[in-house]
This record gives sequence, structure tokens and C-alpha cells, in this order.
Amino acid sequence: MYPILFTLGGVPVYAYGTFFFFALLIGAMLLVYESRRRHWPREEVIPITLAAFVGGMIGARISIFFFNGMETASQTLNFFALFDPRIGPGSIMGAVAGAYLGGYIASKAIGKAGCACDAFAPAMALAMGIGRIGAFLAGVDGLGKPTTVPWGVTLPGVGFAVHPTPLYDAGFNFIWFAVLMLLRDHPKMQNGNLLKFGLAGYAVVRFFIEFVRTNRILALGLTGQQFACLFLLAALGVYYFRQWKNQNRLMPV
Repeated sequence: MYPILFTLGGVPVYAYGTFFFFALLIGAMLLVYESRRRHWPREEVIPITLAAFVGGMIGARISIFFFNGMETASQTLNFFALFDPRIGPGSIMGAVAGAYLGGYIASKAIGKAGCACDAFAPAMALAMGIGRIGAFLAGVDGLGKPTTVPWGVTLPGVGFAVHPTPLYDAGFNFIWFAVLMLLRDHPKMQNGNLLKFGLAGYAVVRFFIEFVRTNRILALGLTGQQFACLFLLAALGVYYFRQWKNQNRLMPV
């Protein structure tokens, strides 16, 4: 593990904070590019993006209550340490949910008709992939459960290998980014469908990655993150079922 990448003038440069910064920067650059390519007006992009960012940061912290319990309150509620590179912002699952909710609220507040949010899909996947590399280097997630697989990694001070789960997450997100870029102009992946597809794919893969992570079990042998994945998939299923019913109702007989 390399929690400190290097020191600059005696100041430590932390892996988590550095990769988190680059995740935000590169994700934002790709979002700007996609927004311009989709001719998404700036007066809509800016408020929706800012709302998604704020919602994501708040969701990342607040969700820790659900995932890890009230004993995390002192750290979770310390929003002054939100960008502390030694701590990190919180849960990715909470960040995804908060960002989606924040962007949705802002979109409705400005009277946006339809959804141009598909520009977020590839940017979100790429940013999460970069961020998870920082999580691996810093070891902030405790990595995964003990394993005998050849690619297992050994934590400092631990005499056994564990699953490098942040790298599993990162690897999927980089592949998913490529898939979303290939599908971004598909007729059926417009008006919010690309973003929903991207979120669904991540939820499915993250659900299974959780089985080799060390997160707290809440009930039925599942972690809070797995319940969040199931809730997200159920919500998307209900949404598309209602869309299908409405389409059938409007079809001529």
C-alpha cells in the first residue's frame, strides 16, 4: 500500500486525496465535453452539475450511518473534514444516490423538460474507476476478505493475502466506461436511459463484489451496500415497468 505517494517540501501527498482530485477533474472534463457534444445548454448544465456534486458529497457521508452504524457519527458529521485526504468523502454508493437525487431536484427546479443527464454516465464510470485506484493505494476500505487467489495482496502488518476489492471495482468501471461510450449515441440510450443503464450495471457488479469485501452485515447475510444495490435495481425496474405500461396504454387497438 502507498497511502502517501510522496512528500513535496515536507508536505505529504496522499494517494486517496490525489486520486479523488483527479477523478473529479477528469470526470468534470469529460462531462463538459459530452455536454457540448449533446448541445446541452450551459444554463442547465451548471446548476444540475453543482446540485449533483453537492448531493453526492452529502450522500456519501450520510449513507455511512446506514452502512456502518451510529458509531461513525463523529466522523460522518464532520463536514469540515469532507476533503481531508486522509479520510475521504465516504461511501461511493451513497455518493451515486445523492448525486442522482441532487441532479433530479435541480432539473425539476429549473423546469428542465426531458433528461439530458446521459452526459453524466461515462463521466461517472471513469471518475469512479480512478477514485477506486486511490482507495486501493491508501487501503482506506480495508480491501477485502482473506483469499488464496494468486492476485491477492498483503496488507502491512497482516500475514495473509486479501482480495484487492477496490481494483475489482476500478476494473469494472473502466470497462463499463468503454461500454457506455460505445452506447452513448444508441437511439434507445437517450433521455436518461444511458445513465440508468450505467447505474444498473454498477449496482449488479457491486452487489457481487460485496461478498468478498469486509463491510458490516446488516441482515440476511447482506451488507448495507448490497441492500442499496437491490433498492436501486428495484427502483429502476419499477420505473421501466411503468414506462412499458404507459406505452401499451397509448398503443392503438
